Amino acid sequence: MDDSAPRSQKVKLAIELEIDGGQRMLGHLFVSAQQRLPDLLNDAQTFLPFEGNDGLIKIIRKSIIRSVTPLGQVTLPTNSNDPYELLGVAPSISDEELKNVYHRRVQETHPDKLVSLGLPAEFVQLANDKVARINDAYDRICKHRQTRGDVGPKWYHGG
Repeated sequence: MDDSAPRSQKVKLAIELEIDGGQRMLGHLFVSAQQRLPDLLNDAQTFLPFEGNDGLIKIIRKSIIRSVTPLGQVTLPTNSNDPYELLGVAPSISDEELKNVYHRRVQETHPDKLVSLGLPAEFVQLANDKVARINDAYDRICKHRQTRGDVGPKWYHGG
């Protein structure tokens, strides 16, 4: 190989990566200046280099990737105003299960957690946006259930 030949310039793209099992990781993928992210994800390569925020490069098998979201985009569904879809739960979910999902979703992306890790401001802003949408969805579900009288504290009788 001729080391004097110019190497393809790579662009570091900040992303959130979700893999099988629901694990989410913040970090970077590398794409060439002429390449789009979908092209990188759908090329013939089986593995993908992923740089975590700790600076370590991990080699990820593409077949385990569930989603890749460029930073600045919220990973919650943006084309829906349905709070159940935003939280990823069914309308038939029990109050206790709803509360647990809500707390888990907030804990996954709480901005204070990212600040304590020393992550860049764009990661913290993404977390703020996600938590705001999670809070709004949970509040809307609770209010809707209370107005129907099928949810709320035992002392709540609707209206």
